[in-house]
Amino acid sequence: MPHVLHRGLDFTHIVVDHPDGYQVILYRQGEAIHAYRNSCPHLGVPLDYGDGRCLAEDGKTLFCALHAATFEGDTGACTGGPCIGQSLKRLA
Repeated sequence: MPHVLHRGLDFTHIVVDHPDGYQVILYRQGEAIHAYRNSCPHLGVPLDYGDGRCLAEDGKTLFCALHAATFEGDTGACTGGPCIGQSLKRLA
């Protein structure tokens, strides 16, 4: 069942629990919200440090805390690190 975020909810990125038992990264770019499974395609580990932080200082790039792989926030495509050519799993 989809969950609706309330309008006006202010965040750049957050990690939330999915009802099916995994975590989801929600990344906001303007009015668009992109959702990805919180799992690096390289090793399957969560991207964040365990505290929801996985956004680089540029505000546009997500990164894996384990090995510093970088991902475009709006597409999920890997742009650096050991999983170039792969992408984060996008969710509806």
